[in-house]
Amino acid sequence: VVTKTTQPFHIALAAVMLLTWLSKPSPNASIRLWRALYVGAVATHLGAQIWMTLVSGIVLYFTLPRHDFGRVQTVLFPLYYAFNAAMSLIGLFAYTRTQYLSNFEHISWVQVALLLAMFSIEAFIRLRLVRPMIRAKHIKTQMEEAAGGGQEIGQLILGELAHCPRYMRILRVFRMYHSSIAMGTMITLGCSLYSTMILVDSICT
Repeated sequence: VVTKTTQPFHIALAAVMLLTWLSKPSPNASIRLWRALYVGAVATHLGAQIWMTLVSGIVLYFTLPRHDFGRVQTVLFPLYYAFNAAMSLIGLFAYTRTQYLSNFEHISWVQVALLLAMFSIEAFIRLRLVRPMIRAKHIKTQMEEAAGGGQEIGQLILGELAHCPRYMRILRVFRMYHSSIAMGTMITLGCSLYSTMILVDSICT
């Protein structure tokens, strides 16, 4: 990553912009930095959610063969939910720290509850749901490949596997975990959107 991609230049540019902003004089430098961390965490969290659920997920599902898309999910899911849980926790910590420095004058307990709910759900998904979902998907994929399936795009064609009790049982387990993860994702997306609107309100007042 350091030597073969342009990502280090992106990080360097972000660091330069941050240092330029921090160099501006401010009477409340400490609270200003915590607010920046809070806003950055909330914005990054929402951006990751929108990209993962509304852009890349849809594009890849209707572009790649189903098994190739599944391999991408296997790599991204653990990282995605760990990253989002971290952003939620950073946002929660930075927000409460900001309120502590301002003597809790304008604290929104709804915001605290939203950030805590996002962290709890995403951490639970990462620690308890992602691994068994990937395990069930791996078994399901092996059975589909043995039957010559998995290359269709944007759909599931069961074929002869529809008459295999073991495959149908694994498929139900996979769908149960996948549906639970999807439900948690939608709840956290709603929380994230409302959390952002609270941030907008705090700027407007």
